[in-house]
Amino acid sequence: MPFEYFVDFFFLRNKFLMGCSFSGITLLLGTVFGLAQSALATEGGGSNYLPGFYGDFAVAVEADKGTFLNNFFVAYQNGNGKAGSVLEMPGIVHVTEWDFFGGRYSWSVYPGVMGSWDRSGPNPTGRVGLADAYLVPVSLNWKWPGLAVLIFEGIVPPNGYYRKGELNLGRNVWTFDHIASLTWELPAHNELNWVLGYMNNTVNHATGYASGDEFHFDYTLAHYWRHEWSLGLCGSYYRQVTADHAPPGVMTAPQGEASTLGPAVMYATRIEGRELNLSLKWLHEFGVTGREAQDYLIWKVLVEF
Repeated sequence: MPFEYFVDFFFLRNKFLMGCSFSGITLLLGTVFGLAQSALATEGGGSNYLPGFYGDFAVAVEADKGTFLNNFFVAYQNGNGKAGSVLEMPGIVHVTEWDFFGGRYSWSVYPGVMGSWDRSGPNPTGRVGLADAYLVPVSLNWKWPGLAVLIFEGIVPPNGYYRKGELNLGRNVWTFDHIASLTWELPAHNELNWVLGYMNNTVNHATGYASGDEFHFDYTLAHYWRHEWSLGLCGSYYRQVTADHAPPGVMTAPQGEASTLGPAVMYATRIEGRELNLSLKWLHEFGVTGREAQDYLIWKVLVEF
């Protein structure tokens, strides 16, 4: 099943959702990148953490109220490029008028759609379907002059396609992701953003394998170049901090560690009074243990309903 099929599939979804064409970006994704099924450490060398999903411009600053489409599209590849996927998560973010402990309450849901293929063996396989979603039932945002803090609880349910021994789109575990993020305005139109996260994973009942806990840190140093344009340097650090536990006779995956670094650009404007933000980032991975290093290309679209 060719990669171009997946790219066309997700491009048509984006075109429908946004009502506009980003064919140049999609062509770039289709030409250069594939998304590897195994991302980081834990069972199978994979993880529900993805570098670039958390770090962004003004990451801890939310609107006072409103409903937004936050569409997240990612492509990445490992060294051999023989197995890969593309992933899209058209998230809905709703910022309420309610305050708790002085913080503005919001919730969000990111359903996942993925296309994957594997050409590493004698029988190439491919699959398109639901990936594991990312849910945020509780998020609180505090804002002061020059400083903003956002904390939330992320939940990854095992709703993606999973069959033991097959090419899967989900991990068949619950993951609970505890997040704290900060945006700090600096002099000369600069800004520092960081996101700290700690993930707990449940047992995969199909295999009896229990993945360990994971720590992740994402950051973006941004410069607001003009009214609409922003440039940034972003990166991440990941480390599995507790060991996996496997059934007797099953080898556990090594505890992984990885860092990323790369440029980012954002364009922000308003169309008929509604907010529209487009961002594109590329992350190069280094200092990797437990798997192959990868490169990530991430495209995000935030638009107010």
